[in-house]
Amino acid sequence: MLTLRKPTLADKKSYLEFVESWGDEFMIPTASTVKNRTYEELLEKLDLDEKNMIDPETRVPASTYIMIDENQEIYGALSFRYFLNEELFKYNGHIGYGIKPDKRRQGYGKFMLSLGLEKAREHKLTKVMITCNDENVASYKTIEACGGILENKVYKTDGYIRRYWIHL
Repeated sequence: MLTLRKPTLADKKSYLEFVESWGDEFMIPTASTVKNRTYEELLEKLDLDEKNMIDPETRVPASTYIMIDENQEIYGALSFRYFLNEELFKYNGHIGYGIKPDKRRQGYGKFMLSLGLEKAREHKLTKVMITCNDENVASYKTIEACGGILENKVYKTDGYIRRYWIHL
C-alpha cells in the first residue's frame, strides 16, 4: 500500500536511492533534492520551508511529502504550497510532483496527485493550480485525469508552461 508522508531520518537510504534514480534528469519537486547538501540538511530545510523561515519575502510555506510503499521504497515526491505568490501563480502552482523514472506510466502519478489534492482539501483550499511544461504529455494527461482545467499557456525562458486549475 502506498502512502504520502513527510520524509524522516529513517528514510535516508531509500531517499538517496530515489534521488540517484533520477540520474542527470531535473528532479521534480526541486525542493526535495539533496544537491550540495546532506540528507539531514535537506530535512532541516524542508522543516524551515514549512514554517516559511527561508526567505519569506520570495517564498511561501510549503510541505514536501514522499510516496512510499510498505517496503520503504519511494515512488515519488510531492511539494504542496499553502498559497501562491506572483511567481508561483504564473509558473508553478500549489503542487509540484515527480515520479521515480522506473515507476512512470503505471498510474502512480495520478495516485500521488490525488493524495496531494487531499492535502489541499485538509488545508481548506477550494481550488489548486498545477502547472507542467507544455511538452510533458504524461504530466498534463495526469493533471487532466485528476480534473485539471487548462486556463492558459504562458511562456517562460525555455518554453511554454501549461496552467491548470482543479476545483476541490
